[in-house]
Amino acid sequence: MAYQVTSLGISVLALLRERRMHCYEMFVTLASRHPDRIRKVRPGSLYHVVYRLADEKLIRPTGTCRSGNRPERTTYELTDAGAGALAERVCEPVANPVSEFDKFAVALAEIGHLDVDTAVEALRRRISQLELSSEEMAELPGSRADQPVMAALDYLLATTTAQIDWLHRFVDTLRVGRDGALQ
Repeated sequence: MAYQVTSLGISVLALLRERRMHCYEMFVTLASRHPDRIRKVRPGSLYHVVYRLADEKLIRPTGTCRSGNRPERTTYELTDAGAGALAERVCEPVANPVSEFDKFAVALAEIGHLDVDTAVEALRRRISQLELSSEEMAELPGSRADQPVMAALDYLLATTTAQIDWLHRFVDTLRVGRDGALQ
């Protein structure tokens, strides 16, 4: 089975499309550009992805250097195959929606197994958490230089806001039909 480039792999390929970098520089750049709302970046995961991309010949080492007491660092660059993989892996999910079997949708489909008060309380807690998340996203600083990242955050904010609005309406319908159990 062919290696599937992960979301983190896409980000690594994109960074190396900009310029050559070593892993620590990739980590710092990703952490500064991609708020946790888009992707969590952990050094161990990043190094694993970089080694896997190199094994797949999507990136290649260009040299190593050492600065002071710091460990030796290998710099990587994007290969032609990596550029092709990046274009394919960015275009495919943008063009083709995929059902990801959201845990919340599954729980919502089974919410009838809760009494109305329990369901309403759980939904209110979810709404509260989503409202906090929405406020945090709205306050994140952005710049024109980070336009793609800002577009992703804007998308997340819009979908979170739509979910909050829908949940408020759903809770209202549950309260109106309050008879002790969901239908």
